[in-house]
Amino acid sequence: MTQPTKHLLNTNSIRMKALRWEGPTGPAPVVLLHGLTSCAETWSLVAPLLAGERAVIALDLRGHGETDKPGHGYDQATVAADVAGALDALDVTEAGVVGHSWGGGVALRLAVDYPRLIRRLVLADGGIINRREGELTPERAEQMLAPIDIYQTIHTYFAEFRRTLNGYWTPEIEAIALAAIEHNPDGSVRERLEREHQKLILHANWTVDMASLYARVGCPTMVLPADNLTASPERREARKLQVAETARLLPDATVVWVPESVHDMQLHKPEVVAGHLSRHFAGL
Repeated sequence: MTQPTKHLLNTNSIRMKALRWEGPTGPAPVVLLHGLTSCAETWSLVAPLLAGERAVIALDLRGHGETDKPGHGYDQATVAADVAGALDALDVTEAGVVGHSWGGGVALRLAVDYPRLIRRLVLADGGIINRREGELTPERAEQMLAPIDIYQTIHTYFAEFRRTLNGYWTPEIEAIALAAIEHNPDGSVRERLEREHQKLILHANWTVDMASLYARVGCPTMVLPADNLTASPERREARKLQVAETARLLPDATVVWVPESVHDMQLHKPEVVAGHLSRHFAGL
């Protein structure tokens, strides 16, 4: 498997880690943004499949992985500015961008705020309108943070990670899972994203007016949701309505479902995801 080069970049008053898989220099590169509590390595199965066509860049977003973790700046606009600065440091003048989960919202904001930089956009089971936005209470935020507290050992962490993948597990996925955590002196493990920073992200994320952002997207967009195997039938039906509304509000959108997948489609179905991305970015 193709190995990336690691870069530490100064951007927007922080230091950001980037992984770059080299590819042909003619086409514009593709930038891959991870979800909440994850890291650049989550794209390690997809990126090599795209690198035969173009360079691929994956980033540790603010507060995650090896990127700096300041106590502020966790709104989508600031994180998007981090990404734009990192791409400038890499001499990238135009690119396609893929955002998974929370990274989808960051990618959306990046496309809105930097239209000359972002030529095509993919919202990978993220950045999709959710009618619960604006209803986040402190109690609800605490419930969403609860998974951080269950990782007592590396074994319980792996068990939870495996559960989210519907039991799917490989040595490569184990290595990716390890990249998102640190080991405590007592033998327990913790996510690299600090709890207080996750609270800031959740509160900022759930107050975004997605509909107003969609109207400002000027590039072709692929909405790439997972037909989530682990979700209830009611939740899957609700998701279909949310995806349809998102596509209706975007000026130039295509919807492609990833069937029989879990939320972390880049780990569960990397070949399928890479195929869809390759086709969407073919004209880039």
